[in-house]
Amino acid sequence: MSDIHEGLNRKKTKTDIIGILKKWLAEHVPDVFIISGDMTAGPEKSLALLNELQNHSLKTRILFVHGNHDIYHEDSNLAYQILLGFPNNLGNGPVELDDEWVVIGDGGWYDYSYGIEGYTKEQFQTGSFDDFRWPDKTYANWKMRDLEVTDHYLSKLENWLREYCGRKIILVTHFVPSSEYVSVKGDPSWDFFNAMMGSSRFGELAQKYGVKKYIFGHIHTRYHDQNNGIEMICNPLGYYPDEWEHQFAEEEIFSCIKVIDI
Repeated sequence: MSDIHEGLNRKKTKTDIIGILKKWLAEHVPDVFIISGDMTAGPEKSLALLNELQNHSLKTRILFVHGNHDIYHEDSNLAYQILLGFPNNLGNGPVELDDEWVVIGDGGWYDYSYGIEGYTKEQFQTGSFDDFRWPDKTYANWKMRDLEVTDHYLSKLENWLREYCGRKIILVTHFVPSSEYVSVKGDPSWDFFNAMMGSSRFGELAQKYGVKKYIFGHIHTRYHDQNNGIEMICNPLGYYPDEWEHQFAEEEIFSCIKVIDI
């Protein structure tokens, strides 16, 4: 699952979001539980929640990649390093599940692949349209341009994919790997910000190395389908109440989690 946004959802629902996740893990005891970003806002809080969840669920390996909210910090490079303190952060390296399957991943970023026509890279870089500014431009501070950040992730992921070429690969990023999963509404005030949804180059990388399953988040819309031979899985929790299908947190969280067998 992804986009848990623990702090916001806990406050709005007045429920223990992590407690509900612990309950699900205790009932189902999966071998692996993958969180594809946006545990909460800020690296210290996200790290603490990840450790709490893992320490409570010793029979399950919690795997994680950061989202944009997890690295909200005055220095996002430092935030990234803080989050690597979680041993099963995939940014530390691939995780072999058995002799066949391996999980490879990292948070990723965006390069305006999904930006609408009529705007320049410089305009997307500002992250501003009319009187709204994309929150990353205030709270994420990489000290690099977005395209440079994305290039860094692509290089890192490709090195790992090359190393494990021939294995059955599950690739995980927070950001969206294909335009099919980006909602275009015909409203420039919405569509402008699709530029910050991800990069088509992540999807191209998955194709190049024969990835079997791709898990992502960020868009707060659930998908489970096939795309060019790759099983695509996006299971965000999203924001209460507007993006939830159920009234109660436990029901929503339990319905959100996708179980896959390999």
